[in-house]
Amino acid sequence: MELFGAIMAFVIMGLIVLIPFFIYLSIKKARKNKKDLKDKGIISQSNLTHVEGLPLSDKTICKVSVTQDGMLIEGGGSDFNLSSHQLRAVEVKTDVEIANIVDSSAMKGIVGGLVFGPIGLVVGARAKNKQVKTNEHFLIINYVSSTGEIASLLFTAGQNPLAAQKIALKTKPLISVEPKATVQL
Repeated sequence: MELFGAIMAFVIMGLIVLIPFFIYLSIKKARKNKKDLKDKGIISQSNLTHVEGLPLSDKTICKVSVTQDGMLIEGGGSDFNLSSHQLRAVEVKTDVEIANIVDSSAMKGIVGGLVFGPIGLVVGARAKNKQVKTNEHFLIINYVSSTGEIASLLFTAGQNPLAAQKIALKTKPLISVEPKATVQL
């Protein structure tokens, strides 16, 4: 019985020493990662899943970064850059919100396609096909393409909106400083 007590005391003492050590290492690594991102000019970064808008397959995991000059999206072995002057809007919406907007119109799919472009049709169709509404969160980025047309990117953060909201929050100040563009329809 004494041997068991001695072993338990040794284990508990080991945990008392090891737990703070691992916490210290974790904090040190997080600080280094934050410094590395700052050195690269990255203000914020999240891993999101691509849905629409890039020449990547659906469900490709992308690293979406907000930089001082715009956005960098890394995924599928390619890097995609958006400069701040190209950005027009960044929003986080749930599939239910988008489906409600599409549903509330008389011409449902057509208006959804007009309001959100192909993204409205994609998300609206997804939300209607689900039996249970899960409130999947989407990051929607509107930008002016290299051909001068308004285009959209769509990423999902799943049921946790924090990754998408972090990107939207850090991107919005980049948009507000740019002059408004006029698009001839």
